[in-house]
Amino acid sequence: MNKIQQVSILFTVLLLSGCLKEGVFKKPYSGFAPLPIGDGWTISTPAAERLDSLALDQVFRDVYADDDTWMMKSLLVFRNGKLVAESYLKDEADRTTRAAIWSCTKQVNSIITGIAIDQGYIGGVQDSISKYLPEYLDRHPAKKGITLEHLLTMSSGLAFYNGKEPDVIRQHKMDNSIDFILGLDQADPIGTRFHYNDGDPQLVSAVVQRATGFPLDAYGKQVLFDRIGFTNYEWVRYSDGVTIGAFGILTTPRELAKIGECVLDSGRYQGQQVIPTEWWQDMLAARIANAHDDAAFGYYWWSIPAKGWYFMWGHGGQYVFFLPSKRLMVVATSLPQVEDDFALWYEDIVRIAESVSAATY
Repeated sequence: MNKIQQVSILFTVLLLSGCLKEGVFKKPYSGFAPLPIGDGWTISTPAAERLDSLALDQVFRDVYADDDTWMMKSLLVFRNGKLVAESYLKDEADRTTRAAIWSCTKQVNSIITGIAIDQGYIGGVQDSISKYLPEYLDRHPAKKGITLEHLLTMSSGLAFYNGKEPDVIRQHKMDNSIDFILGLDQADPIGTRFHYNDGDPQLVSAVVQRATGFPLDAYGKQVLFDRIGFTNYEWVRYSDGVTIGAFGILTTPRELAKIGECVLDSGRYQGQQVIPTEWWQDMLAARIANAHDDAAFGYYWWSIPAKGWYFMWGHGGQYVFFLPSKRLMVVATSLPQVEDDFALWYEDIVRIAESVSAATY
C-alpha cells in the first residue's frame, strides 16, 4: 500500500469518527492577518517587526500547498513578543478551541518543577524520589536509587514503553498510577540510558504534589499560569488525584504561545522573572546529545545546539519553536490523534521555521 492509499484510508476513518469536517484536508488559504480576540496578545504587522511580508506569505502558501502537511491545524508566528501572523488550516474555531498538546505538557511540567525547587519545596534534582514518596519506595525498594534528575532526563530505566503503557494512564486502568509505574520491571540500570517515556513525568508530578501539597496543575496555576495570563486550558488528573505529567494539558495555540513567550524572554513576563533564571538555563541545557537526529534533550526540553534553537514537541505535530537570536517564535499544531507517517514530523517543522527565519531582516 502506498502513502497516498494510506492517507486516503486514514482520511475516511477520520471523517467517520468526526475528527474532520467533510471536505478537503485544508480550507482555502485566505491570508495570515491575526485577529484581536482580547486574550492578552499584542497584534503587530510583519513590517513593524522586520519581517518580509511577501516572504512570510509564501511560507504560509507553501504550507497550504504541501500534501505532507495535511495534518496541520494552525501556524502562528510571533516576533518581539507580538503576534504577527496566524492561520488555521482546518477550522477558524481552532483559534479558541482547546485541544491536546500531548507531550508539550512535559516541558510545562519541567518549568513548574523548577519553580518548586527554587521555592525550596524540593531540595534539588539530585534528591532521591524516596525522599518525597517514601511509602511507594518501601513497596518498590529496588527503585530507591532513582533521582529527580533521572526522571527529568528520561533515564530512570523503568520499563515504561509508550506504545503500550500510556494506555493505562489515558484509560485510567489502574487504581494508582505511581504504584503501577514503580512496579514495572527495571529495563536498564538506573541512569545508564535515555529512554523517552510517559512514566517518568508522572513520577515527577507526584513528587511536586507531595513536596508542595498541591497537585501539579494547581501549583502550576499559582506560580506560572496566573502570572502570565494563561487561562484557556484544562489539565487532566489521573483518577488517583495525581496530575497527568506527560500529556494532560489541553489548550489553544495562542495560549500555548504565552508559556513559550515567557521562556523565549529568559523566563520573564512583562519584566518580572517568572521562571527562575538558573532553572531556565538548566532545563534548556543539552544533556542528551542527538536524542533525535541533531536535536538534544534537557530537562524535558528539546534543543538544536548547532542552531541555537530550542523547542516544545508533542505527539502528532504540536510544536513551539524558539529562535532566540531573532526574538522569533513559531507555533504549529496538528490533528492530535495521528502518528508515525501521518504526524507532522520534526524535519517538517524545522523547514518551516527556517523559512520563517529567512523572512526576517
